[in-house]
Amino acid sequence: MELKAYERVKFATNLRPLLIKQECESCGETEKLELHHDKQFAEMLRETLDRLGYKYKIRKEDYSKEQLENITDMLLGVHIKSTYTTLCEKCHTEIHNSGELITHFLRVNNSLSINILDLEILTQLLESLLNKKLLEDNQIRIKELLSNKAYKIDRSVLTGTKIHPNTFNTIMEKMMYLPYRVKSNITSKRIDNKVIKYTYWIISKVVL
Repeated sequence: MELKAYERVKFATNLRPLLIKQECESCGETEKLELHHDKQFAEMLRETLDRLGYKYKIRKEDYSKEQLENITDMLLGVHIKSTYTTLCEKCHTEIHNSGELITHFLRVNNSLSINILDLEILTQLLESLLNKKLLEDNQIRIKELLSNKAYKIDRSVLTGTKIHPNTFNTIMEKMMYLPYRVKSNITSKRIDNKVIKYTYWIISKVVL
């Protein structure tokens, strides 16, 4: 049995029932609920193995009983310290289609120097995000992305944690000359019998 699959079973058995809520925190759906991690499961497993000083091995049988217990105990601790959101299958898919692309982009481009490839990669990312719902965490990541020194823009407009839609549009139109614009929308979700309003972005493409 794969180590990753084995640890997923342990998580599903020991922690998932304690963490998952009764309805989707985005749309209020009560069926097909899933837990969304702030970190990918594979990333948490790697972090655990690094802390223990164990090499990654695909099969759980390649670890001793004591090693497996150590991995499970520490990984459950990492899980407990993580942030989770209860989402229905549809909302979970939407978040992964947007947020993981942005996270991957930031990681891959962390060490890139200034060159034309940077804009090409940014364009690919924005193309992949067209018409997808971008929640607050992804708006923050986009702001971090545009703060990268690889892009020659006036960073004095990038104040605060998030980026305002008008600022994003100004950067695209007048600083980077890219055909992307964002529109901010308001929706609501029900949490603990309270209706909370929140905003999300939709990125579209315009003709220059």
